[in-house]
Amino acid sequence: MRLIVPIVSGLAMAACSAPMAAPPANPHDQHSRDVACVPAKGRQDQLGCWIVATMPVAATAGSPLYWHVYELPAGTEPAAADLAGGRPVRAYGRDWLFMMAGPDWRPRVGRHVATIGPMLPLTTGPHTASFSAAMFEPGMRSRIHTHPGPEAWVVLEGEQCLETPEGVMRGGAGDSMLVRGGIPMALFGTGTGTRRALVVVLHPIGELPGKIYDQWQPTGACLAH
Repeated sequence: MRLIVPIVSGLAMAACSAPMAAPPANPHDQHSRDVACVPAKGRQDQLGCWIVATMPVAATAGSPLYWHVYELPAGTEPAAADLAGGRPVRAYGRDWLFMMAGPDWRPRVGRHVATIGPMLPLTTGPHTASFSAAMFEPGMRSRIHTHPGPEAWVVLEGEQCLETPEGVMRGGAGDSMLVRGGIPMALFGTGTGTRRALVVVLHPIGELPGKIYDQWQPTGACLAH
């Protein structure tokens, strides 16, 4: 099993997985292509960031959790025992199985895609794992925001780049990435093709998975050639 650890120690990284109000569509606004994650409601195959599922998680501040990502066989309905408590999720026309657990968790079905961690909660108590499918064209970006817990991605296609006050990180198809919570960030679609990614944010139950942050602006390094 492949364990994915943070690419840069201490660098928080986040996708557009906060249900935040998107800005008005104004072609003369430099941020008119900003994206915020909202409930999918059947739109997960469109450009944007769509929350496709959630699951409850018991968390302890500083105790590691891992995001396990499996792809389920098409057209099957596995028994609950085979899922080992994992959450089936439909995204990009494919069936996935997600779980937040220790590093050794295993279901009885599915093809292993990634195990990403350690994800360290910032607080103790009941949490929610909010799962999203995010599809960006090159040049699209998330709102500038923070998360109250860690976030991780599996990039299925295309490229993405995250900028925070601590620097820039890039990933492409087949990469998995992880960041801590609590730092301002902006995520960009980069490269030449559509970026498709699976995303999770771990946040305390009852709190938004993300909040708009207006006290920092990215430098644009992600879009520099």
